[in-house]
Amino acid sequence: MRYLRTLLYLAAADVLSLFVGLTLAGSANPLIRAISAVCGSGIMICLMASLALKTAAADLKDERVSGAKTPLLRPAGMTVTALLPPLASWLILRLSAGMALDFYRWHKLINGWFIQVFNMIQPDASSAALTDGQMWLMLPLALVPAAVFAVFYVLGCRGVISLEK
Repeated sequence: MRYLRTLLYLAAADVLSLFVGLTLAGSANPLIRAISAVCGSGIMICLMASLALKTAAADLKDERVSGAKTPLLRPAGMTVTALLPPLASWLILRLSAGMALDFYRWHKLINGWFIQVFNMIQPDASSAALTDGQMWLMLPLALVPAAVFAVFYVLGCRGVISLEK
């Protein structure tokens, strides 16, 4: 259930970010595009941080009740789950370079929280327009959802950030 919840949070972040990104995409103003990029990525960061903090709070509560330590594989599995869709999308984009598969437009939609960032890297929707450098520039963006989850889970477990009820 944890892994499905992680995928659902990613999907929700994607839909909400696409709504914001596509609403503001018509503007050629660089300031509006930058604001849209911050908002889109901010939505994903907030949702993944929220999931991580809720999961950490639940795990800490379970530890207090049961007395057993939470297995490391549980949060690590959720981190890997958050990594899979964006990284798989990037790998398909990278492997499809020079082939008939035009995956860049789908890559933008799968990773909707960075659609404006991708448009700043390469505004064309065609994979043929991407250079190797541009594709490699997109790789660190694929790691962001998992990194956000991992950092906020650790902060939640250590009590640096807590959810108040």
